[in-house]
Amino acid sequence: DHLFRERVASQYQISARNKSMLKLFMLSHWLVTGALLLLLLPFSPFPPFPLAGNDLYLAYAWLASLPFTLLALNACNRSKAGQMGGFRLATILLGILPCVATIGLNVPVVMSYFSGGVEKGEGDVNAMPDMVMWQGHPAGLITSGLSLLSLLVHLGEVKVAGTLIAAWQPRHAKKRS
Repeated sequence: DHLFRERVASQYQISARNKSMLKLFMLSHWLVTGALLLLLLPFSPFPPFPLAGNDLYLAYAWLASLPFTLLALNACNRSKAGQMGGFRLATILLGILPCVATIGLNVPVVMSYFSGGVEKGEGDVNAMPDMVMWQGHPAGLITSGLSLLSLLVHLGEVKVAGTLIAAWQPRHAKKRS
């Protein structure tokens, strides 16, 4: 009986630690969302951000991952492995994949900027002809930076969600005799 209580106590400790870590990652998710919304909304204090085509669709796909954080909060409160699995899948499909695609689409702009092709927005002699600038910096660099930050947050969410699912599964598994 004592060994069973010790095993369950360690599962609860893992669960409690990872629940608080997941909540920190979700807070970061919401903060990154606020930064993206400041760029996307037409009435923000900044000039309009030049997102068009694939970047705009990927930004909207990434924003679709936001409601699933509420699913994860509910799963945390009730220790539901199934709901956490849904959050994990949605984070991979709607969070990680759009971030990787955005970074991949903007690799030429970022490489050109860091290799000296653009002198912080002033030297357009060597600039790529299709490079869109915003506030003196390439828009692709800004979206790639935001996507990289989002990617790190999502990878953390997926890792912690997997740990929580593993911690919750033994509790709900049927006993075999």
